[in-house]
Amino acid sequence: MQKEEVRELVEKYLNDTASKEEEERLLQWYWRESSLESEWELNSSQSENELKSMIYAKIIEHDEIDTNPRFNFKSKLSRLGVPLLFVAIVILSAYFYTDRVQKESTDKIIANVKSNDILPGGSRAILTLADGRKIELDESENGILVNQGGIKVHKNSDGIIEYTFSKQESNTIAATDKAEPVYNTIETPVGGKYQLNLADGTKVWLNSSSSLRFPIFFSEDNREVELKGEAYFEVSKDFKRKFSVRSGIQTVEVLGTQFNINAYSDEKSIKTTLFEGEIRVIDLKTNDSKLLKPGEQSNVDQSIQIKRIDTQAEIAWKEGYFYFKRADIETVMRQLGRWYGVTARYEANLPEQHFSGAISNSLTLLEVLEILEKSNIHFSLDGKEVIVMP
Repeated sequence: MQKEEVRELVEKYLNDTASKEEEERLLQWYWRESSLESEWELNSSQSENELKSMIYAKIIEHDEIDTNPRFNFKSKLSRLGVPLLFVAIVILSAYFYTDRVQKESTDKIIANVKSNDILPGGSRAILTLADGRKIELDESENGILVNQGGIKVHKNSDGIIEYTFSKQESNTIAATDKAEPVYNTIETPVGGKYQLNLADGTKVWLNSSSSLRFPIFFSEDNREVELKGEAYFEVSKDFKRKFSVRSGIQTVEVLGTQFNINAYSDEKSIKTTLFEGEIRVIDLKTNDSKLLKPGEQSNVDQSIQIKRIDTQAEIAWKEGYFYFKRADIETVMRQLGRWYGVTARYEANLPEQHFSGAISNSLTLLEVLEILEKSNIHFSLDGKEVIVMP
């Protein structure tokens, strides 16, 4: 097909005006362009989720190696917004699901599910109040969970925790503004992630095995929180009060912007990635500081190093998938370990292997490992331990 014809078919599909015949032509075109079947050796025993993840990985790989000026499927969807990237998964996996997976019997699907498989994580967290009380947020009913001196902790219909107060209550809070701040802590376990909205309107997404300590309301002078692990921030703009995040040996200062901090203790450095606005990264050991621009990432270890990166890899966990770009096996297994609650044991003589592509984090662990085995590395699951073999 010609470039303009492909472009027209994609637009029709996204606007729900494409006929079944036009959808099939689009699918067949992309199937031919990406040489999908020959590279992945698809067969009728693969599950729908496996196909979705492998196809998405192929879309990313195809986009990276494609230097021809022809229309690029992923690039088009990217311009329409990150969520629409997943339209490609849905279209293509529906095609293969109809022609292949639907032919499997129910017994065959069940046979593919291993008895020792590990389910993916989900929305789980524990909120610790100032008086030491703990609330398991995933088990709590929607509505007001607790009232702390006029600050209401509310769980909305989407399961998001919000800190709110009325104008009348804000006057009472302002009168006691010089008092010691009252702190809460939210913690996500292995295999958990959660979103909360702070009292100033700042939105925070916590990745697994992470915690955020924060005041239930902010003073007139500043807004300070403390992070362990990984979180994505959408900071509410307030030019009178800077927002600062302390994580280990660094502090990040902003007025209003969007950024991600990866400060896990088992990583080599603290990584801060800026998506929008401007932030200042401060090394607390040396008091050195540097400004970040959108698309840049700082690495704080012995000093502050700044580089431009593919930001998609840093936001993937928030959007619901693992994203690897020439990642070594240790990096891959650290991410899987936090989501599935497993450890890794490496056998000798492993080949030097790098992984690129994306995999949905809604798959079970064995489904993810089966996809990774398309490389020269193999895996065996023994309880909560993954054995990595050549």
